[in-house]
Amino acid sequence: MGPFYCPADERVYLDLAFFDELSSRFGAQGEFARAYVVAHEVGHHVQKLLGISERVHAAQMRSDDVRANALSVRLELQADCLAGVWAARTQAQKHVLETGDVESALSAASAVGDDRLQKAARGTVQPETFTHGSSAQRMQWFKRGLDSGALKSCDTFSSQSL
Repeated sequence: MGPFYCPADERVYLDLAFFDELSSRFGAQGEFARAYVVAHEVGHHVQKLLGISERVHAAQMRSDDVRANALSVRLELQADCLAGVWAARTQAQKHVLETGDVESALSAASAVGDDRLQKAARGTVQPETFTHGSSAQRMQWFKRGLDSGALKSCDTFSSQSL
């Protein structure tokens, strides 16, 4: 099982074997690839604190499977964007990013896209069943948060296109 955020106890759980797989199986290497994953999960905590997760969950309960999945994708892409905001603000304050770090995070975002995972597991891609977004979407939203460094840039729910 990969990393996940548990809203009930407000903790991030990390399966360290996932990081080995991220590197060996998916080619997303480096410390910043791991940092992206952790920041994405912390992004879910931010969503809980802001009441976003609760509103999305309520909307999902009133929706069919396709709409519920679409809402899940928007929530996940927002967490990717929040990870980018964290990276931008950390860099602005501490200047810790090194050459290749952003590419490492983008590689990790690409590696865990629903399209890539479905293709590897089933040989086909079914966008209507996505829960986290495509590789391109995940990279785009992380980069959006990174480029802006602003929470307001992460409104995936108002965006016409993902």
